[in-house]
Amino acid sequence: MKRVVGIAIVLTGFGFAAAWSVRAGWADYWAQKDTAAAMHKAAAILPGSSVYHYRLGILISDEDPRGAAKALERAVALNPYDARSWIELALRNEADGQIAQAEQRLLHAASVDRQYLPKWTLANFYFRRNDESRFWFWAKAAAAMAYSDWSPFFRLCGNVVEDGNLLDRLDIRKPDAPAAYLSYLLTIDRPDLTGPVVRRLVDHPRAEDLPMLLNACDSLIQAKQVEGAAAIWNGLVKTGQIHRKPLPASESVVFEDYFAESPLSQGFDWLIPQAPGTSASREEPTGLRVTFSGEQPENCESLIRFAPVAANRDYTLQASYSTSGIAQGSGLRWRVTDGYTGALLAEGPHLSSEREGRSEIVFRTPPACHLARLALYYRRTPGTTRIEGSIILRRMSLLPAPR
Repeated sequence: MKRVVGIAIVLTGFGFAAAWSVRAGWADYWAQKDTAAAMHKAAAILPGSSVYHYRLGILISDEDPRGAAKALERAVALNPYDARSWIELALRNEADGQIAQAEQRLLHAASVDRQYLPKWTLANFYFRRNDESRFWFWAKAAAAMAYSDWSPFFRLCGNVVEDGNLLDRLDIRKPDAPAAYLSYLLTIDRPDLTGPVVRRLVDHPRAEDLPMLLNACDSLIQAKQVEGAAAIWNGLVKTGQIHRKPLPASESVVFEDYFAESPLSQGFDWLIPQAPGTSASREEPTGLRVTFSGEQPENCESLIRFAPVAANRDYTLQASYSTSGIAQGSGLRWRVTDGYTGALLAEGPHLSSEREGRSEIVFRTPPACHLARLALYYRRTPGTTRIEGSIILRRMSLLPAPR
């Protein structure tokens, strides 16, 4: 008899379990549709599910604010640890001007859920209240939990204070944060604030950060922040992330290049513009060939380099080269301009030499000039056809002339 009763109890339990499973499956079927009407049905089938009540509150928030509030209240009654519902209720309180209750509910959400969302929401709440002390407290707490896209976080903090020291202010130590912060500063066009984060990136080199650092170097050059750009470049050289020579002191040779490696086309290396009808390729063992197809524009630059220089100083630009198919006086020459103002400083002779030749330009930098722009420039000479041939550069150097 006892055995029969035991079997009956077990079968009854299975029956309840099967019935509950069917109800849960049916509720999930409606919930998957994620519409207000379907979520009503899911909550009616399983009224004890806080998840369905939370989602219902979100879906009807615009058309039925009072009903949404009731659904969210039901969700937290069923699950006091449901931080998302506490946050939604708090935001509704804030919108209705019930600031004290909103703050209380947000703090409760942070107490039951130690993850990112409650902390981030509190930081936003105190930002809107202009409460800097509490804002920075919760921003720092959120930073410790931040992940993935840092941009919204940096943007919010930058609206309070942006001086380039945000990582130190919030004690952010996550390895991906410095590169993200550097990207953010460049996005908001503040290359002048990149010094601290650049130093951190250079002191703790990671291969994946190299593209961002080179982009930062380019941005600083364009922003006329030569010192900051040089710091990045020399830091990358020092740590072996790029195989180039460091930028020297102003009294030394600015650069001497035998083109032993392909140009980076970034920073203080040779830049190869994407001019139609022109191309550049390495020569073995050393040298760089620039080719003109004859379809290039009548005025174009095929090679560019920025060089840090001292103001009011004489410099000599020297080039060893040979050409093929480029006639005398056809319009190919070196051109030096002020990297800040674009003012022409010097223009070299026409380049044409079937055998190894040499070109030399002497120029003087004007006051306040700290950046020279060197370009291999083509301008078709009147009465000639566009050049169709190539030039091979074997050696280039820029050095200060003796005082």
